[in-house]
Amino acid sequence: MKMLFALSVIFFVLFSACTKTVTYTSAPIATYSLGTGDSCTGAVVSGRFVKDTALTGSNTVAITVDVTTPGPYWITTNTVNGISFSAASTFTAAGPQTAILSGTGTPAFSGTVNFLLSALNGLGDSCTFSVTTVKGIPPQHYVTCLLNGVYRNFTDSAIASNSGTVGTSGAAGLDVRGLDTVANSTSQIEFGVSNTVSVGTGTYTDTNVPNAYFNYTDSLGQKWSVNGTIQPSLTIVVINANANNVQGTFSGTIKRQGAAADSIVISNGLFSVPVK
Repeated sequence: MKMLFALSVIFFVLFSACTKTVTYTSAPIATYSLGTGDSCTGAVVSGRFVKDTALTGSNTVAITVDVTTPGPYWITTNTVNGISFSAASTFTAAGPQTAILSGTGTPAFSGTVNFLLSALNGLGDSCTFSVTTVKGIPPQHYVTCLLNGVYRNFTDSAIASNSGTVGTSGAAGLDVRGLDTVANSTSQIEFGVSNTVSVGTGTYTDTNVPNAYFNYTDSLGQKWSVNGTIQPSLTIVVINANANNVQGTFSGTIKRQGAAADSIVISNGLFSVPVK
């Protein structure tokens, strides 16, 4: 018994001598400003947002954050149109820093919506940015061509109207339009045949009645249309036209408005789009 007591005393003394108090400290939470006024500073939306298509790692939003105190941060948006964005990391320096928000979810409809970005920790304010979702590219629908020999695809949100009602071109008849499929591009085309009623199958040019027209807006916002110095400068061939779909080809030459010397040759134009 004495031996057991002595061993217990020795173990307690040794254990007490080996233990020490460990104090854990956490890094200070970051303080920062998310934007100027209501808008997120320098917001850059990346990736292509398509209705009924789940977001991937390419769907991000980069914003510039003005950091006062470096440290961990967590920022996130509300959920709009079935998707949201968030970022959790650490700011390692003060001053302007970039935060990359990753998107999750599946867009439920096409169009432009606003997101409210807020700080979930630390002293950060809130700001907003917008994201545009397109209708996508159904496999049976397309609007493609070569512009000066370079392949272009304008199938995003492609649609046509074909009736005696005035379309977005300002004229009745056939009106086909589509957006560039390149992510974040603002290029778009609109073409068709001006007529008092719907347009049927046939070959149409800009010098005949009913006449063909073509409008192209490039990524710089410059507008291009039919080149009146060439007779004819545009040919549209409608191969099939019914209440649900219109299909055909187009080719010609367009010029930049206000600069007659600048022209673009359109070749291998193909379209098959739904009629609204």
